[in-house]
Amino acid sequence: MSVRVLLMVAMLLLSPYAQAQAPGAMVEGSLAVGNKVLPLPPGSWRVLHLGVDDLRTSDMMVPTRVHQAVLVQERAGRAAAVIVAQAAQEIGVHWEPHGICLNEGAIARRVASAVRAALDCRGLVVVAGGRQPGLPGYLAALYDEGQRRAGWLPPYWISSQFLISETMHYLNVEYRVAPSASMSAATGGVTLTEGARVSLPQALVDQLDGWGARAHAELRRGLYGRQPATPLPAPF
Repeated sequence: MSVRVLLMVAMLLLSPYAQAQAPGAMVEGSLAVGNKVLPLPPGSWRVLHLGVDDLRTSDMMVPTRVHQAVLVQERAGRAAAVIVAQAAQEIGVHWEPHGICLNEGAIARRVASAVRAALDCRGLVVVAGGRQPGLPGYLAALYDEGQRRAGWLPPYWISSQFLISETMHYLNVEYRVAPSASMSAATGGVTLTEGARVSLPQALVDQLDGWGARAHAELRRGLYGRQPATPLPAPF
């Protein structure tokens, strides 16, 4: 085998995408999702799912490959944080506003642009921890593990959501944290329970909003396949 071939094989094996092919792989720093780069908060993240769906646009004319990644970080044997990402890049596909760009109930929602082919939105959403109707297939591994491990999933997640799209480039990312991992005496010690009307402490909202600005800057780099300029800090 030539030196050139050996170098090509080594580069493939060392790439974050190659390392994370199998569920259970541990990754740090960043992760390739398709040809986009997902910045990761500190620590090791376990890959629950890394795959791709072949879809079509609403007019059924343009084939569109959407890559997905689901990662989890545990503390004391429970899921403390989850990242859910979708990424795509298809010539001729211009993404319509959806998700956090249209969610007027989101907390601290910031919409820089929400028109076709130019989406730039972020905000905080409280997401139920259990399996919900209409669950996307790429999230099945998360909830399957939650069913096998009693108490592993929290009743709710606090989700920092980002939707960024420029013409054919697309990133839709959630950074979810469990209330137990985010609430402290400094933020009021709030406990979220099933069916409760959620009101997050303003100190927590301000903290996550500030972190969201950092994450947003790195996600804009990742939209074009660039590595983070600086390591993404922890939300808390």
